[in-house]
Amino acid sequence: MIAEQLTENLQTAGIDTTQTPIDEAELHREVLIERNFDIFVIRHTGLEEPDALRSLLHSDYVGEQGWQNPFSFSDPTADESLDDQRAAAGDERLSTFDDLFSYLVQDETTPYTVAVYHDHIGAKRTEMGLSTVPYTPEEHVQAMFDPPDSESEERPLRIGLFGQQFVSRLNPIVVDLTDVNTILGLLYDPLTRRIDGEYVPWLADEIEWAEDEDDGGSVEATVTLREGVNWHDGEPLEASDVEFTYNFLKDTSLGDAENPVTAPRYRGRQTLIEDVTAVDRRTVTFEFESTSQEVAQWALTVPLLPEHIWDEQRELVNDQQTAALTWDNEEPVGSGLFEFVDADGDAQLELALFEEHVMLSSILDDLDGVPEEEDAGDLNGGFEETSSYEGLSFEVYPNEGAALDSLIDHDIDVIANEMSIDMLETIEEESDSVQPIIRETPSFYMIGFNDRHSALSNRRFRGVVSRLLDRDYIVEEFFDGHATRPERESELLGLHPSVWEANGRTAPITFPGDAGELDEAQTRELFEEAGYTYSNGDLIE
Repeated sequence: MIAEQLTENLQTAGIDTTQTPIDEAELHREVLIERNFDIFVIRHTGLEEPDALRSLLHSDYVGEQGWQNPFSFSDPTADESLDDQRAAAGDERLSTFDDLFSYLVQDETTPYTVAVYHDHIGAKRTEMGLSTVPYTPEEHVQAMFDPPDSESEERPLRIGLFGQQFVSRLNPIVVDLTDVNTILGLLYDPLTRRIDGEYVPWLADEIEWAEDEDDGGSVEATVTLREGVNWHDGEPLEASDVEFTYNFLKDTSLGDAENPVTAPRYRGRQTLIEDVTAVDRRTVTFEFESTSQEVAQWALTVPLLPEHIWDEQRELVNDQQTAALTWDNEEPVGSGLFEFVDADGDAQLELALFEEHVMLSSILDDLDGVPEEEDAGDLNGGFEETSSYEGLSFEVYPNEGAALDSLIDHDIDVIANEMSIDMLETIEEESDSVQPIIRETPSFYMIGFNDRHSALSNRRFRGVVSRLLDRDYIVEEFFDGHATRPERESELLGLHPSVWEANGRTAPITFPGDAGELDEAQTRELFEEAGYTYSNGDLIE
């Protein structure tokens, strides 16, 4: 719908434009892998940290796959600011970002724009106690221990997905064609997690930061792993696995290829690290590139990989690819709060609570209704009197209508995919059986421009096109109010207020029209001010 409005408004402005609707998997392939587009409209799951802008915009990432500069954007001024903010901290970093935001937005330099931020709309059976769509591993644990009082719990919590959800492809280091990040987050754990805007030690028991004044103020971190951390197959997770993970992300061939074969995911975080060394079984040291501790801690959120599993995937399958980048990883072994049990192709995936997880006890202690004195390490014994589901079962349906029908029939308990606004009315009509569950997210719809296109490389042209969306109309008419328009420069670039709370300038973007209707005269005036002319109603450079 956003793409349709933009297409119609471009046509009204005298620009020869066609729209090609394609499914999510093909869209990701065309945009994130093939780079085959002029303008795209796509849903982005949200930027986790302001430094994520570096891999999104820096010229170093032109030509890489995934969310590494898919626009082919190259600008020395932007590059310099994106580099400078890494070495800065506090007010200096804020100032650097403010200058960058103004350069990208006020000077109309940015190769993309945010249309709106949107809520996640899911659905649940009415009797379920869920107040929000489970997203984090902790929320999935909470959902497991919160069944309706009237039910027998000798079954898994059944979570509905729909569309092309490739739940048999669970490779955490590749660019995937669909979003399975939530499932991967259940299976794989990092050293630290970002929770409510703060970096919290997770598999790390302690992190000591130091600054080497003799080396230009470079930052180092010594990480001590928690005692008793294991992989799902029972093997101990040690410092050598941490060292392996970061070296593997940098070069999945581990030196066997003529040039490094980097993993396309987590590139921004991986490039923060200069060296990582396992000191002993539980201790690992990190040396960072020219960066501040404020930025460096983001690098510790990368999911860890077991060396005894992934080392076998270093084999080259061609000059630019290793087995690790083509592997489906159908039976993943991680260290997360949930472990793989079984799968039925892309139709179903079953996970069980990983009872040996070192953080499980403290998580369960925080849940209402779970006795604090029980031993969380023995769920089958200590918790046999506690109400809980037996793991998670992800059920995949061809479309949201089929998923909703199954929810109404009580074949599943909750729909976790983002449902369309059109389905919200249907859900509310079935309130005796199902109810909507809505959560605010940092996700947004992005309009992206290919900087290699002769017209789109003109920043003033991009600037006018970015205004040809009535964002207020989109919020009310397309999302029924379950969305917000970007108000500040930082928000227009994808930094949700939950991620970046610093004071920012108001985004100077107004729609040349009203109530979704484009004012043709105003629009032509904007393009003429940008240096264009009209001939027989067509826009001409």
